[in-house]
Amino acid sequence: MARILEWLLHETSLYTLLTHATRDTYLILVSRFLRMFAYGGVALVLAIFLRIAGLSWTQVGSFMSIALLGDAAISYFFTLKADVIGRRRVLMIGSSLMIFSGTVFAFTKNYWLLLFAAVIGVITPGAHEVGPFRAVQESTLAHLTKPEARTGIYAWFAVSSTLGMATGLFVAGWLTYFQREWLGYEWTDTYPAIFGMYAVIGLIKTGLTLLLSDRCEADYRPGRVRANLEEQENSSRPLLNASNRGRLSYTKSSEVRERVRRIGSSVTTKLSPESKRTLLRLGALFAINSFASGMLPVTLMSFYVNWRTRRYFISHVGYAMSVVWLAASVGVLFSAAVAKRLGLVKTMVLMHLPNAIFLAFIPLAPTFWIMISLLFASAACGSMDQAPRMAFVAAVFPPEERTAVMGTINLIRTVASAGGPLLSGFLWEKKMWWVTFVLSASLKVLYDVGLLVMFVNTKLPEQEGRPGEFTVADVDVGILLSENLAHPEEFGPLDDEDEYGEEEEANARNRDGKGMYEDVA
Repeated sequence: MARILEWLLHETSLYTLLTHATRDTYLILVSRFLRMFAYGGVALVLAIFLRIAGLSWTQVGSFMSIALLGDAAISYFFTLKADVIGRRRVLMIGSSLMIFSGTVFAFTKNYWLLLFAAVIGVITPGAHEVGPFRAVQESTLAHLTKPEARTGIYAWFAVSSTLGMATGLFVAGWLTYFQREWLGYEWTDTYPAIFGMYAVIGLIKTGLTLLLSDRCEADYRPGRVRANLEEQENSSRPLLNASNRGRLSYTKSSEVRERVRRIGSSVTTKLSPESKRTLLRLGALFAINSFASGMLPVTLMSFYVNWRTRRYFISHVGYAMSVVWLAASVGVLFSAAVAKRLGLVKTMVLMHLPNAIFLAFIPLAPTFWIMISLLFASAACGSMDQAPRMAFVAAVFPPEERTAVMGTINLIRTVASAGGPLLSGFLWEKKMWWVTFVLSASLKVLYDVGLLVMFVNTKLPEQEGRPGEFTVADVDVGILLSENLAHPEEFGPLDDEDEYGEEEEANARNRDGKGMYEDVA
């Protein structure tokens, strides 16, 4: 039994999480869980809510596309400025936008007010991230985590997303049932409460952001803020203890505020020529995949399942979709283990490709349970590329370019996905449901093939100071354990490894007396 538990710890990257995660890491994971919980609840009912408001399918698709485009513009602006004005400030702005849009949707069905709230605020029709959150949090996790642990940490970042989506779908389904059966509401009046829940979660996320430490900022260096942290120790004692002193305070001292104002002169968003070429190729591929995913967001998929099985209430659809996203969580948990054996790029391709195949067969499903089984299999396979994809982007660009690059990629994905609902609305208005699934699956296959051809042998900026010829298929996935390579402690320092400091390195090695070797999951 002990050996089985040990195997699970490593294969699910839980050992990596427990070994490398800091308090900030856990706060980011909880924040993403809550955000995706809110997105899941809204995604279940958004399409039906808009139809109740009197919109045709073409108008529903246009509404979602316009909302995504507005969100893309706002998110990109804040993402590019995140390292200048402060990552935590940007996360708080995003949470405030969630509160605003959730409140408007909870109290009105007026089309223009809803559209204004969707464009200015943060509302998503599916599992695709909106708002400035994802790029900032991914960049922060890369900043907090050493390269050999990133895939494992990113796996749990993706798990927090799929688990949050699953829980949100289940709770939203139950909430509609509770209001209808116990409070006597008409089913058309059960949806505003879900948007109210969305606004409350935005408020909770604001509180979580206040607990993040200075370590999350782009210019954090232990030696530069140690004096400020010690000075604030007495006033911050309720938030500190002996084991985490020096990393948990949310400082507001004049010295640190001055330091934040100086970030603009020390942080650059300019990309090198090689990074621009890489970003151009990645952006084109991610745009294809995002457009395909945008054709079938969770809210349209939920409506489709509800339409195909009219005897089931939306609450039952919520429960079924929740199980589908639980399958996605299981897939994400083992993605790092698969990547350890296949490499990042091959894992992204080989795990994502079956997702497209299962998706194409959904319109042919003769029964509800076969349809759910296909969705289950599609989600389980499709989710396994998330953690390797995030580690891939973090590894292939230098640390000083990550936030800008991730923000740009998030913009590309959001803009591309915005065209999906527009096309789907047109096809659904013509009753051409099956074309949506086949076209989406075909574009996903094109994305997978392009990714394999273009990036399987890409060289890494982080290979400087490392022995051997590393590619993106090697880093982050256990190649450091190879007997043919030098021990990780013999490697030269990376550009972004000095943020941990000698004291933190010593503590990490002394936790179990075994050094870095066993820390790699």
